[in-house]
Amino acid sequence: MSHDTIKSLRSRQLLYTQGMSADLALPAHLDVMGQAQRLARPVTFLRSSGEGAPVALWGGTPSVPLPPEWVVTDEDDLEDGAFFDHWLSIDARLLPVPLPGCLSLYEHSLEPLLLHDPEATLDMSGGTPLYAHPGIELPHINVLFRSGTPALQEWMAELLGETPAALLARSDIGAYRHPTLNGLDQRLRSAHPLWAGGVTAQLGGWAWGWPDEAWDTRESRGERLLLTTFERSEPWIEVWWTEHGLEGAAHLT
Repeated sequence: MSHDTIKSLRSRQLLYTQGMSADLALPAHLDVMGQAQRLARPVTFLRSSGEGAPVALWGGTPSVPLPPEWVVTDEDDLEDGAFFDHWLSIDARLLPVPLPGCLSLYEHSLEPLLLHDPEATLDMSGGTPLYAHPGIELPHINVLFRSGTPALQEWMAELLGETPAALLARSDIGAYRHPTLNGLDQRLRSAHPLWAGGVTAQLGGWAWGWPDEAWDTRESRGERLLLTTFERSEPWIEVWWTEHGLEGAAHLT
């Protein structure tokens, strides 16, 4: 994504967040939504309609096929769903950590399988073509607290009747316990595909956390969120870039 594109998206996001400030009567001197906007991350939404050439395929023919020995042919296993189900293939150059070739994502018994081939080209046979839509994702309220100014942390902690140090020791500050913070939390997440819908998958962005894994677990290790699926979920499948390379994670609520 070019610098000019990011600048344009951030300008539009700033107008959006400024409008939210008035609705929530947030303390002006803390510039709460300005702080959130500065923490926003560029993302790419994958949708089934758009302009230009498709960059991914949902379902259909995988760009990186399974090894022959992994292909399930037993009829009983097929009826039981015990096979590798191709969910998504994508031009891997579009990932937040660009890679040559293609990445194919499979699901097998609620577990993800990632196959990357640096020589592969995107196969658009069958399935649903997906198109890239650049966007900006605001952080969730726990990120805002963790990365906000000391004054912002003091304000949020005071509303919750705790100290900043106590809240910093937890992944989830429990914003639902105060109506102002709960309203702020709802506004921050209102445009996210997990709640807003309309997106098949997303490249980049913030990890929002799951019952089985706190949002900051991987962030603290410097890992990068590459891909999150929203279609056919649950499970929601994430693809991460770690010190060992690509890694998939499936989450249930």
